[in-house]
Parts: sequence; C-alpha cells; structure tokens
Amino acid sequence: MVKTNRDSLLEVALIGEITHSAVAPSYTTGWDQRPRIGLGQGGIVYNVKVGDPCFGWEMGEKVEPGASADGVGDEREKGAFRNLSCVGNRIKVVGGEAKGEWGTVVGKVGYIHGGGHHVVTHFDDETLEKLAIGDKAQIKAHGTGLRLIDYPNVRVISCSPRLVEAMGLKEKANKIVVPVTKVVPAIYVGQGHGGSPAEANNWEIQTQSPDAIAHVKGLRFGDIVMLDDILSAWGRGYFEDAVTVGVVSCGPSDSLGQGIGVTTLLTCREGEIIAKVDPEANLKSLLGLGGGDR
Repeated sequence: MVKTNRDSLLEVALIGEITHSAVAPSYTTGWDQRPRIGLGQGGIVYNVKVGDPCFGWEMGEKVEPGASADGVGDEREKGAFRNLSCVGNRIKVVGGEAKGEWGTVVGKVGYIHGGGHHVVTHFDDETLEKLAIGDKAQIKAHGTGLRLIDYPNVRVISCSPRLVEAMGLKEKANKIVVPVTKVVPAIYVGQGHGGSPAEANNWEIQTQSPDAIAHVKGLRFGDIVMLDDILSAWGRGYFEDAVTVGVVSCGPSDSLGQGIGVTTLLTCREGEIIAKVDPEANLKSLLGLGGGDR
C-alpha cells in the first residue's frame, strides 16, 4: 500500500449548480472545413455514462457523461469549486426534486464557451431523471494537498484519497506502477499547454488525424490513461521523461488541436511513474459506478 497523508487533509463543502448545455453561439468550422454544431458539453446527458465509449455519439462535441456542475457566487467561490473538487469526491443534491441524492465527481473540464468550467458528476438513472438545470449540489471536497509520502516528486492533483486507494498503485524499484487503459504519446496531446493552476483545466487528446483516432478509438469515459512526456505540476506542458496520469472526462472534438478531455490525477517530472496496461482501469469498476451510486 502506497502511504499517503490522507488523515491530515481538510474535508470542506463546495456549493455549485447543475449547468445548462454549452453550445457555441454559431457554427464551428472543423479541421475539415465543414461547419457544424456540436451537442453534449455540459448540462445533463441522460444516456452517456462512465464506462461508455467516447466515440460514436451523433453530433457529439466534447460530450460530458452524466451531469455537469459549476460553482456559484463570485469568482473566488467559483474558483474554489473548480480547483478544490477532486475526482472520487461525493456530491449531494441539496435542492429540487432530487434533493438528498448522492453522486460522485468523475472529472473536470475547462475551455467552455464563455470562459466557464465544468465539474463532471455521475448519478444513477433515477436521480438523473429528477435533476433539473440550476439545481444546487454540494461536494464534500477531500484531496487537496494529498501527497504520496515516499514519493515527494510525484504530485497528486484533483484526485481524492478514495480514488488513490482504489487505483491499485504498486511500488517497484522506487517507482509507482499505475494501472492505465492506454499510454498516449505527447505527439497526440493537444489543447492544455500552459496555465496554472493545473487543477483548473484539462488536457485534450487530439481527435482529428487518422493515426491519433486509431490509437485512442477504444477509450471510454472514466478510463485512466497515461500521457507520456507531459508535465502537469505547476503549469502544463511538454517535458521529456515527464508523465501525467489522468481520467477521461469528455469526448472527442472536430476542432483541430482539441479532443478527448483528460483530467489530471498524478504527475511527475523524471519518470517516477510507470504504466501497467489494464483494460479494467476505469472509474466504473474502481469506484463502483454502475446503474446506482448510493
């Protein structure tokens, strides 16, 4: 068992609300010069969940599975919701017909039209049917400041202790072995470079060139993946021998340089993390997110 400082972490409440779908105000011209309008970013998506394939959704553009939320209040309060929430945290609906129902944070997505951000959440089918746009939901945020005690050069980002413990991390020759469904070379990694803090946004795996699509065509929402030569510590960018481990949080895009969103969970600069390919490394099995989440 990889040792962490989980017992010294604060657990705080963050309030947000279920967002409306975010659609561009005009047609978007894709990499192939064709104009299109894409659906699925933000709001409530009833028929796409963690464990479902990323590709194959008609007019889908960066589809986010389940229900997406953002912070309310001033920019400081919104920033807390976006930055302090962690994948694997529990979220409770506190208003509307679904009041009292619980779900789980499964990703975070930036680059929303108008400058917004989304925290992507999983709820069971019954709760999704009760949810409405604008319903308030409160996250029990636990994970900011999480450290792997014997690996000070590995930074944990937006990852709850619950998920770290479920991921099945192993130790081998002073490195951490992380089960992932896919290792993605830096050449396929697009939007996400630059900026700080790393918690606020996500990386995107480009989904335009045929070779990139062939490499990631089997990815599912909730898959744990490794981005080679990508650093996400105090900013985000290419760094030889660096590694970023993240979770697939939104679907592909037809806009050049954009695509499948990956929310950062772990990162290191000098190869302290190594991959073990495991097709079952998905939040659906790791966190037990089947048809119900109670």
